[in-house]
Amino acid sequence: MRAVYLFHRTGEPIAMVAPDHAPPFAPEQLEPIIWTVRDFVETSMPKSQGYDVTSMRFDEEALVAVRGANVSVCAVFRSANTSAIRRDLVRFVRAFEGRNEGRLQTWEDACRFAGEAADAMSPLIAAA
Repeated sequence: MRAVYLFHRTGEPIAMVAPDHAPPFAPEQLEPIIWTVRDFVETSMPKSQGYDVTSMRFDEEALVAVRGANVSVCAVFRSANTSAIRRDLVRFVRAFEGRNEGRLQTWEDACRFAGEAADAMSPLIAAA
């Protein structure tokens, strides 16, 4: 796992975690990933039942993003197996939004839970 990002539904970042051993992204690698994630966060809509999910590849990197009602989580990793990560991200969004129901309406409100989010995302890094 290279990194896990949490965004508010407005597209603004809330939290990010990455393992200590992950090499940094080269700027030419990071830019298309960030634009893709931001576009997904800003334009996708949560489904009435379930979550909007997308996955794609950028050279050696895979990206999986899950959109909830108020937040989106995105994982960037090197693997062809996206199903387990997709399942973990859906669980994360469901649990995070459930614990903070009614308190994630604005980006400022959501940022109050950045530490909690980072702590909850850390096992996603360890599991990969």
